[in-house]
Amino acid sequence: MQLTGAGSTIDLNTLTSRGARLVGRLQAIRERRLLFSGSLRNVCRLADLKLDRLLDTLDAWAEASGLPAPPPERFAPTAVPDDPPIELRAGPDGIRTVLWATGYKAELSWLEAPILNPRGRLIHDGGVTRIPGLYLLGMPFLRRRKSTLIDGADADAAALTDHLAAHLDDAVRGEVAAAG
Repeated sequence: MQLTGAGSTIDLNTLTSRGARLVGRLQAIRERRLLFSGSLRNVCRLADLKLDRLLDTLDAWAEASGLPAPPPERFAPTAVPDDPPIELRAGPDGIRTVLWATGYKAELSWLEAPILNPRGRLIHDGGVTRIPGLYLLGMPFLRRRKSTLIDGADADAAALTDHLAAHLDDAVRGEVAAAG
């Protein structure tokens, strides 16, 4: 799923219509030859499927809630070339520009708190962990679709601030009750 803050959708189809060439995951580089996996078609189909399922869920919720909403917007499936390259040359006679879309994966093995599931993912509810006072921000879909974006983190921060303030109020009340 591609998201931008530019005010318009820039997906892989838009990029390819402007001259970009889609290739699979880079597997190796040997003597100026870039070698790619052959899974581009499957990866794109899976991403399109996940996006469609997410949008179906969001559209069903909007309809059931009765909130006024524009008609659902759907995107064309990612157009993958019939025979995507598995090898390309780099340099002046080959590839001259690379857009490296790696994504990211949080590395949390250093965290010494019991908030990771067996797959190493954080256990939380909207950024609130089961460890009192330990919160998360900026994680994908933390509270909303735009949680990882700058304009999405502010609303998450406000909600977590309210939760933290209530937590601190409860802690102070508990200390006063214990002392009194």
